[in-house]
Amino acid sequence: MIDLSEALELIEAHALTLAPRRIQLCDAFGLTLASPVIADVDSPSWDRAMMDGFAVCNDDFIRSELASPEAVSLEVIADVAAGDPSSITIRSGTCARIMTGAPLPTGADSVVPIECARGTSRSAHTGSTVTLTDKHFHSGQHVAIRGTFFGSGKEVMSIGMQLGAAEIGLATEAGATHVTIHPRARVSICSTGSELVEPSEIPAFGQTRNSNGPMISAAVQTCFAEPIPLGIAIDHPEAIRATVAQGLAADVLILSGGVSAGDYDLVPNILSLCGVTNVFHKVRLKPGKPVWFGVLDRDNGPRTLVFGLPGNPGSSLVCFELFVRPALAKLHGHSSERWHMPRVQARLTGAVKLGGDRPVFSPCRLSRSINNSELWTASPMPWGGSSDLIGFCGANGFLVVPVGVGMLPAGSEITVAVRDQPMRL
Repeated sequence: MIDLSEALELIEAHALTLAPRRIQLCDAFGLTLASPVIADVDSPSWDRAMMDGFAVCNDDFIRSELASPEAVSLEVIADVAAGDPSSITIRSGTCARIMTGAPLPTGADSVVPIECARGTSRSAHTGSTVTLTDKHFHSGQHVAIRGTFFGSGKEVMSIGMQLGAAEIGLATEAGATHVTIHPRARVSICSTGSELVEPSEIPAFGQTRNSNGPMISAAVQTCFAEPIPLGIAIDHPEAIRATVAQGLAADVLILSGGVSAGDYDLVPNILSLCGVTNVFHKVRLKPGKPVWFGVLDRDNGPRTLVFGLPGNPGSSLVCFELFVRPALAKLHGHSSERWHMPRVQARLTGAVKLGGDRPVFSPCRLSRSINNSELWTASPMPWGGSSDLIGFCGANGFLVVPVGVGMLPAGSEITVAVRDQPMRL
């Protein structure tokens, strides 16, 4: 049995970032760039109006400030909408009615908002006169100058950036239709146990629904990986071996159940027969002690990471968050500071039992202190142990309960591993 820190170091050493692949940008949400995005245009590509109003010459308003008149009256010589390739020139004493996003006409320097038009002149269009009063006028206002945001040939997104909605929008604006990314890991998922039945079935006496399969599939999706459910393998060597052989075609194989020390805990031996090398088995923590990790290396093919998670659903979930999530983060090319659940210090709102001979990861609700926004508080969730998922529902953290005997009283400071997050964008 090894410590948690040693187990994590071994996973980090064996999880190799997936080879880059070029894919369509629309399929890249949640993935990490393996090469930068270079703009093929300026943004904006022209001087652009940022408000509905009137495109004017600065001189008309600078002179009016010196003379201190109440308003500036200008002839409207054009209406310019977004997308209009206007060829007009604005000279002193004239202006153009302009819409947000439209190209600023030649000769115009600023935009005066429509709200600054007086009276009925607010509806002025080509051929009429508008009277404008802008007490806060300044040169260049409400205009985005060409290249302000980024220039053609410039890097707008760097290697290692994860693609969320804003990033995909920016890449599109920069001209990217395809990007080179670290691809989505394919994760095979199998639940072992002759007592398991499909979720759609009513369990008979001694049976239980396969909750681990859907739970782990959902957890895999929060990491922006692709789950491949393999269903249930009964506690028979041939059944488990056939499922393992199928699952080893993926980047990651996760099995739940069959990794402890009972007569029907067949998984470690079968994995060995399938060529999987054991890296570690059993970690000093609660819940999740029996967790198993190994690798399958091929002469001319990619490595498959294999996780054997305990069958109890609470243990399985804790082990996924602690061990599988960082492995997927590294496969996806995330930087090392983003591999593991963040840790914060918090004050307990209720007493918790110390962990005995192993640290305990138990569910809690993490929140900001009412009296001090800089301080976190952690409320222990009602929890019946490794087979109980109720305590994890609504929990956004794990109390890292230290080794010891007795109770840790309310008000004590404790480390909390923060969860309830998709892979951080």
